[in-house]
Formats: sequence, C-alpha cells, structure tokens
Amino acid sequence: MEQKNSDTGNQKTVTLLMGSPRRNGSTHFLLKEAERALRDQGIATQVIFLDELTIHDCRGCHQCKTENNSRCIVQDDMQQVYRMMESSCGLVIAAPVYFGYVPAMTKAWLDRLVPYIGMDLSPRFSGHYPVSFIFVQNMPDPTLFETALRSFAGGVAMTGMSVRDIMIATDCEKGVKPPVSERPELTEKAYAIGMNLPG
Repeated sequence: MEQKNSDTGNQKTVTLLMGSPRRNGSTHFLLKEAERALRDQGIATQVIFLDELTIHDCRGCHQCKTENNSRCIVQDDMQQVYRMMESSCGLVIAAPVYFGYVPAMTKAWLDRLVPYIGMDLSPRFSGHYPVSFIFVQNMPDPTLFETALRSFAGGVAMTGMSVRDIMIATDCEKGVKPPVSERPELTEKAYAIGMNLPG
C-alpha cells in the first residue's frame, strides 16, 4: 500500500485499488493515468496493490451483522483496506479480465465488502462516495464480458458507493499488442476517469 502527497493536511484523498498482479502492466498504466488526473486537481492518492496483501475469503459467518458489531471479524490486511477506503473521498478500481471476470484477489475484496451491506441488502457505506472502474481485457470486443463486469460494479454499488464511470479497455496484452501508452483513445479515457470522479 502506498500513499502519495500524504503530508497534505486536510487535503482530499482518493483510494486507488490495483486488482492486477502485474505492476507496470496495462492495467497499472491506465490506473496511473487516472491518478495523474486526480493529482492535477490537487487530490492526493493512496494505492492498494491487492496481490501484495493477505485477504482471506469471506466466511459467510454474518458476525459483521450482529447487534454489537458492524465489522468483519477476520483479522487480515482487509482491515487496513477498510480504514483506507473510509478515510478517503472516493475510489478507483482497476482490474484485468481473467476468464471473463475480475481476478480472484479482486473478487475476494468484493466479497469482504459484506460489512457495508445490511441483512436486508440496505447499503451501509456512509456518505456520498463515488467509485469508478477500469477493466482491461485482451479481447477486442468490448461487449464480450460487459454483463459480468457491470455485475461486479453493481455488487460494489450495493454498499452505497455511487458508480461514476465504467471503462472497458480492449485489445490489451503487454508485450503482444500495441502498448496502452501508445493508444490515446485509452489513456484519455483513463485520465477522464480521474477528472470525473470528484465531480
């Protein structure tokens, strides 16, 4: 987990969630474009690299739903992720598409958002909290996995977070296809994700 512009007092901070195990790949590059747009607006960032954390699966124990507890009882790195999310004013999630969906580590993060959803499916995440998504896939057809990816975004929205933008970057494969750094149609969209998030 990294923090940037961290000694900024009461400055707004956005959490960036990196759902790819590959630093400096296509997904990371596009997330950094969104980060650049946030910094250009004077907004600090904190980056979470899911692959470098220990996040256990949700146990379905519902201990987070008991009368005297609204927190997940599993003590792992997700506890720090909760704190980082709650201390920020928005979230950008970037994930590659593996087998038609987000990687397992990103799905595990989603499952562990259960404390933010009531037993009656009422949202518990407090306040206006925008979230945007950058999905990166090898296949050229943007509609191929769109239903599944929008379902993932919908799952996040069940917590009360407000979905701002969903970007599906297609035809990406570092070292095999043209790099995203040379594709302005993708870099500009990723930058726009960061520009639009605080609005």
